[in-house]
Amino acid sequence: MNRSLSSRLAALYTLLLGITVVLVIVASSIALVYELNRFSRDIIIAKHDEARTLAEQYKLQGVSLDKAAADIARELSGIGLQVTVFNTKGKYLAGDKTLRPPLLAKVVQGRIELIQPPGSTRGNTIFGPFPLPIPTGRHGHNRTTTMTTFIARGPDSGDRRLGISEPRFLIGVDGGYIAFMPSPWVIFANLEPYWLIIVSIGIVAILLSWFIGRVFSRQALAPLTEVTGSLQALAGGDYTQRRFATAGGDEIAQLTEAYNDAAANVASAMDERKNTEARMRQFVADAGHELRTPLTVIAGYIDVLRRGAIEEPKVARQILGTMVLEKEHMRGLIDRLMRLARMDAEAPPQPMPINVRELLRDQCEATRRLDESRQIDYSVEGVDEIFADRAELGEALWNIIENALKYAPDAPIHLRAVGEEDHVLITVRDEGPGMTEGERLHAFERFYRGDARGSMPGTGLGLAIAKRAVDRAGGTITIDSAPGHGTTVTIRLPQVFPKPGMVKES
Repeated sequence: MNRSLSSRLAALYTLLLGITVVLVIVASSIALVYELNRFSRDIIIAKHDEARTLAEQYKLQGVSLDKAAADIARELSGIGLQVTVFNTKGKYLAGDKTLRPPLLAKVVQGRIELIQPPGSTRGNTIFGPFPLPIPTGRHGHNRTTTMTTFIARGPDSGDRRLGISEPRFLIGVDGGYIAFMPSPWVIFANLEPYWLIIVSIGIVAILLSWFIGRVFSRQALAPLTEVTGSLQALAGGDYTQRRFATAGGDEIAQLTEAYNDAAANVASAMDERKNTEARMRQFVADAGHELRTPLTVIAGYIDVLRRGAIEEPKVARQILGTMVLEKEHMRGLIDRLMRLARMDAEAPPQPMPINVRELLRDQCEATRRLDESRQIDYSVEGVDEIFADRAELGEALWNIIENALKYAPDAPIHLRAVGEEDHVLITVRDEGPGMTEGERLHAFERFYRGDARGSMPGTGLGLAIAKRAVDRAGGTITIDSAPGHGTTVTIRLPQVFPKPGMVKES
């Protein structure tokens, strides 16, 4: 079964805390065992003087160690302490029968003699540890160590001190020996309450860490949950932009910022797609309407010819002439629709250096060939070349000039190019009747022909093609016009052609 990320994180926090609690319990238990062991040894050392005092008291009372052994063992015994009394021959007298130090036999046999420890004035005892200087090193330097000390006796040993590590303690008294040993079970008995308390605290801490970890992990992962929900909404077709604000610069914040950027791009792309689809539907409707008109006219005249008008040469010639005009109109409309379709395609423009003076001169010469009586001139100031797609820019200029030829008859036309810092301004100005404000605002719309639609031939696509070409070049196009003051169309282009993706689509 798959668990949520917050549950897995909370489980990880709990596991880490559990490991920490176990390590703390083990380390503290070891430290407590060590301290309890030292404490037990201190108790045993304190019992030495008590044992010698009891033995002397019973001796003064005329009671031998054999008879007083049971009382001495009982009085010296305590919680966690084993006590056994032996006579001088090592025979058990009283106390714990399981306690019999291995050194006792050697002491009884005389192989080891008890000595008086440093600082002691009463009795012979073996109880360590206490400091004893032991020569070490090549030059005989002494170092101090902690050992239990005995005298070794034997035919070949002489008198020499032996350092022997012995966990049990043995004391010599009048009439025998008394052995002590701490009980290890008492140490564990003392640890049991501690373990109960610390384990209970650990369990409570682990449970709290689980719940607190769940809360913190859910809060930390809340942006991920929101982003997931938004992505699911995107997958379901909801392209409404949602932005999430996060504090800090951690990985989740970076993920959220990346999502915000991606969502903004998707929302923008979808809005642009909707706008494009709306424009395309309008374009198809307008194109269908514009194509339907000449086709309807041609079909009507064909029907007239079929009804007998073809028998009348004069009427037939008039009908055929009109049909030719409608055919040319439809051809021009289709050509311009194809140009717009190519510009709307994803194929990028092909920029190249263009001599501005040569470009304007060619436009003027082409205009004079159409209307020799028309006054048209050009001027260039502060610019030599511009980087753009020559075919598309030439198409844009020609459509603007052609629009002036139709709507400003016999009026002079002036072309001008001016360099302006990092931009070039190309203007086409006519001295015609100008436009109304409504015509100016809608001039770049496709198939819009203004108030002179019925009297002027055209498709209403010339300025739309010009605007699309300028947009693809990374520039802008504007119209300044008023009734009786002529019309000025201004193209503003950058000196450097924009990189792919920087062109604003319209």
